[in-house]
Amino acid sequence: MTNLLLQHFSRSRLSRRLRARRILHAGIPFEWLALVVLVAGLVGYAARPQAQQAPASRVGTVNLDKVYASIDRYSALQANLKKAGEGLDARVKAAEARVRELEAELDSFQPGSEAQASAVQKLQASVADFRAVEQFVAAKRELELSRAFRETYVAIKDAARRLAERDGYDFVMLDDSVVELDPSNASRTIQQIAARKFIFASPKSDVTDSLVALMNEDWKASRGG
Repeated sequence: MTNLLLQHFSRSRLSRRLRARRILHAGIPFEWLALVVLVAGLVGYAARPQAQQAPASRVGTVNLDKVYASIDRYSALQANLKKAGEGLDARVKAAEARVRELEAELDSFQPGSEAQASAVQKLQASVADFRAVEQFVAAKRELELSRAFRETYVAIKDAARRLAERDGYDFVMLDDSVVELDPSNASRTIQQIAARKFIFASPKSDVTDSLVALMNEDWKASRGG
């Protein structure tokens, strides 16, 4: 039995050698055969259906300064701020006028008299009141201006979301490349450059006008227009 297995193994090995010799006599090197096998494998891989690539994201850019300057909502807030500011200015002017009045009266009193001392006390109180009114008005202006910016920005974000959903954008980003750098201070300029997200944005990606139009339509509708 063992002899039969040895004979079979020898005949198989001899057959492989004979086939190899016939290939060599035919002028086809083994290296070429390996290359053919490799190329065939690559062709087969390339012929396989490839997995579908995810579509590229759509990005829209917005000039925020232009949005603030162009939307009716912010213009209305600015008008309200101006009207309120006029009332605040009137309070400051009234307090200042009272100080001027008391200053003028002070000269009519006898130096060192009780009347003059009383007038001085009134003037000091009036000056303190004027300064308090002035500080209050400045703080009130800052608060109202900050509120106007914040409320408008929230409205811009909401409108940008609806614009993206409507027009198929994945991102709507602020185009800070349109903002001019401050050339007066080197440190400030470096900070501005480092903080920027965009060096260039194609005008094709700009959706500022579309966003402004959407927001103005919303504002008009909210006012019953």
